[in-house]
Amino acid sequence: MRLLHCKSLAFEEFVHDIPRYAILSHTWGDEEVSLDDMKSAPASVSTASSRLEGLEGYRKIRASCRIAQEQGLDYAWIDTCCIDKSSSAELSEAINSMFAWYRDAAVCYAWLSDYAQDAAFSLTDEAILASFASRESAVEQDRAFSDPPPLTSKELDMRNHVAQGLRKCKWFSRGWTLQELIAPGHVEFYDRDWKCFGSKAQLAPVLSWITGIDSAVLKGGPLDQVLVGRRMSWAANRRTRRVEDMAYCLLGIFDINMPLLYGEGDKAFTRLQEEIIRSSNDLSIFAWTAALNDKRSFRSLWASSPNEFRSCQFLVRPTLEWNVRGEYGITSRGLRTTDMIRTVRGEASRKGSYFLPLDCVDARQKKDIRFVSLEQYGPSLFARRKPWLYDTVVDIDVSQAARLPQPQYICCRESPDLEAMVRTSRVGSVQIDFSVEAFDETSITAQPETDWDLRNSVLLSYRRRQFWGCWRIRTMSDEPGVCVVCVQSDGWLQYGIFPWHDLPPAMDHSDLLPSQVASMLESLPVRTSARCPPWYHTVELSEHDLGEGNSSEISGTLLRIKSRKIYEAQGDRTTVKTRFQRILQKTNATVNNKLRQRTF
Repeated sequence: MRLLHCKSLAFEEFVHDIPRYAILSHTWGDEEVSLDDMKSAPASVSTASSRLEGLEGYRKIRASCRIAQEQGLDYAWIDTCCIDKSSSAELSEAINSMFAWYRDAAVCYAWLSDYAQDAAFSLTDEAILASFASRESAVEQDRAFSDPPPLTSKELDMRNHVAQGLRKCKWFSRGWTLQELIAPGHVEFYDRDWKCFGSKAQLAPVLSWITGIDSAVLKGGPLDQVLVGRRMSWAANRRTRRVEDMAYCLLGIFDINMPLLYGEGDKAFTRLQEEIIRSSNDLSIFAWTAALNDKRSFRSLWASSPNEFRSCQFLVRPTLEWNVRGEYGITSRGLRTTDMIRTVRGEASRKGSYFLPLDCVDARQKKDIRFVSLEQYGPSLFARRKPWLYDTVVDIDVSQAARLPQPQYICCRESPDLEAMVRTSRVGSVQIDFSVEAFDETSITAQPETDWDLRNSVLLSYRRRQFWGCWRIRTMSDEPGVCVVCVQSDGWLQYGIFPWHDLPPAMDHSDLLPSQVASMLESLPVRTSARCPPWYHTVELSEHDLGEGNSSEISGTLLRIKSRKIYEAQGDRTTVKTRFQRILQKTNATVNNKLRQRTF
């Protein structure tokens, strides 16, 4: 670690036994002084060159060293001049070590170059601090998302004053200053004239209101007890000069180390998320929500930036964790998980059929667990669907959900073709429609299971020319139920409906080839009707649009099961027979009359 001696302004390097040092937190300007600039300057403050004296960056170095000496510290660390930025190896080491360097500093000086104190308004006033502290606890109470009690006029004046002054400082909008606020145990805040106006411990309630960071964390509470999604929300309104730095400035907050690759752009934030999920099973990292102007209906699991975590500010763990989390892993197919669930009853919902529970709730509405809604687009392959706020906060009755038995894979690679790929995976699919009066909708099973959207009874095509499926459901009577078998082969669809016990045992195997299933179907005598007392079922084929709402049309096939009571079907046949007999009698009578007329 390279430290600056506060008196001589000479640099000294330490590997072990690092002395106590002060550290500076600030926003960069246009007149910063580099390591080379300092090395080329005279060796003391009193004889410093006039060139450096005129630079704002040099004046802040001198001010930091002066205050450190007044507090009995001989060394200081300042990022502008203590890192050799011409060395990529040293820069990478410094960025990966920066959180620890700020944490281990004896004191951190946060210099707000654009803030001037108001003599008539003291931020350390007990009444002001008490107002902000009480409001913080009131906001996070479970109020079913209703607003907390209104602020008094005096409290409003306090917040307006802070909003127009301290909150507008650039220091609170920069990405790097986030860890510089959280990591040090002791932070002193200085205005533009280098006058101290409070410490982090004193101003914690006000700082929490400005930044969204929990007061407990600002007072030294454990950072790893805060959910990942909530920590991400702290960076939602911050920015950095380089795109990659928005990820690199968060490394220490998540206790992550990774190499720096300037030039990779947004991929840096993706890499950060991958490293977090590799080292943690905290699924709140997937609780992000897309902006309303993001019209994409399907996304990968990764957020594009911290801005998408704005809605995660109040995330906490649920009181009761009903979902025992399994193992997660990043693979070439996506995130491998055994925790996905499928809703198994009720009408098809706009929320979808498949979900990944995130085991986190909003502190203001603790009964609603957050889920990621998923859409299947391949065998055991899923993409995130409708990643907007009100489609992510879902109140699911877990008694109506079933965990998927096999590992599933959720897309982790963002692609401009993802939405088209998901939609086209359903082109040519087959949906089965049935009457809830005749069937038990909770009993649906199908094979091959990975080819079915069971919630909506859709056999997915996945853009294949040949596929098959067997769908089973029990009737509301004591009879076992019916099976619908369909085979798609080079544009032709064969299908049939059968009583459960009439299905050939060979069809119980999910590894059959479409050609084998087609041969079995052709050998069966009756394929369009099934008698399951007291019901008589027929199946009809028609074209069908599998698109949702305002989405583009997705052409498919609908197999509609029509169910009637047997006596009704018999009555219908009797009625038809009677009508036919009457028509025949009238026809015979007409013919006989004409014959008589010709005879006479």
